[in-house]
Amino acid sequence: MAVVESKQAPHFSKRGALVMKAFEEFAKSEPEDLIELSKQGYFTILLDENLRGLEGGLEDDGFKVIMPSQGLADDALKRKARGWAILTRNSQDFVSGAVRYDYDIIGIEDIKFVDDKGERTNETVRKISDAVRRSRIGTRKGNFWLKIRDNGSFHLEQLV
Repeated sequence: MAVVESKQAPHFSKRGALVMKAFEEFAKSEPEDLIELSKQGYFTILLDENLRGLEGGLEDDGFKVIMPSQGLADDALKRKARGWAILTRNSQDFVSGAVRYDYDIIGIEDIKFVDDKGERTNETVRKISDAVRRSRIGTRKGNFWLKIRDNGSFHLEQLV
């Protein structure tokens, strides 16, 4: 079988030329990634008052940490936490208002020892930080209850 070479440029119909041009533009274009985060570009954690010692370590690990006034009632705390997550050892106190006030809950009841050393190497901070990142709670739409276990694993439950 002989190969026939043509010295003329291939001829396309008008429709074929448009299709070819569109394909060439598609092939040349660079992929454009788009990430849309719910909530904010950083994850904000409101600390329940008995967990104030975790503030420095969580901030060092890249979280925005809010410290409410001491003695603030739970209802006021719920209203203040809109769009954020409440870190607490009393998750049950906050579950009922999570959807209404639009916040997430990070429960650490199962962590046996809460180290209040205010630095990033704090073991409790590591468990919280790792669970928040692995669960991707900050990018999920809706309201969630992240229950962190003593071994660092977690259970993520959507609240409705």
